[in-house]
Amino acid sequence: MRQVVSALLLSALAMGATACQSAADGDRTPPSPAAAEAAPPDAKASGTGRTGSRGPGTRAPALIGDTVDLGGRAFGEHLRVSALGYVDPARSVRTAHRPAAGKRWVGVDLSAVNVGGTSYDARITKAWVTDDKGRRHPVIRTGEITTGFPAAWNTLAAGEHAEGWLVFEVPENARIMRFHSTVGDSPLTWQLQLPPSR
Repeated sequence: MRQVVSALLLSALAMGATACQSAADGDRTPPSPAAAEAAPPDAKASGTGRTGSRGPGTRAPALIGDTVDLGGRAFGEHLRVSALGYVDPARSVRTAHRPAAGKRWVGVDLSAVNVGGTSYDARITKAWVTDDKGRRHPVIRTGEITTGFPAAWNTLAAGEHAEGWLVFEVPENARIMRFHSTVGDSPLTWQLQLPPSR
């Protein structure tokens, strides 16, 4: 009887070891091509204000209302950038100032706060939006729009905050998907949709 029980225990242990080995092997299985294609392409420029700001290198793209933290080249350089709002269509405060025929304007409200201990070169060197076909639409100058003043800043002193709107002229029927900007040397991306309800 003791020999039968021992045999059963050894058999159970062997099965458990096989199951553990299979699970460990499964953990090392590379993701399928479909899963790789589904991963967001803009991993470097992401962050979230919903759960606290995160630096570059996270997987999910930032959404409107989210915050991205940037480190600078020198010690003590730390910038906090947020896309606070999105308007579609955007309109100039001057009624005579309108988009070209067959076009419309969209606007993104961008905020930058120097939370470091030294000045930060926070110039917006590039900005554009992309549509659902991957086409780029660069920023244009419109002056003040009905939702606020244009973004215009260079170097921010420690503790300084700046905010303003960036406006883009896009085809009337284009579906705008993402906002892209380069602040200082850092590329940033926000998906143009509101975050899930809290």
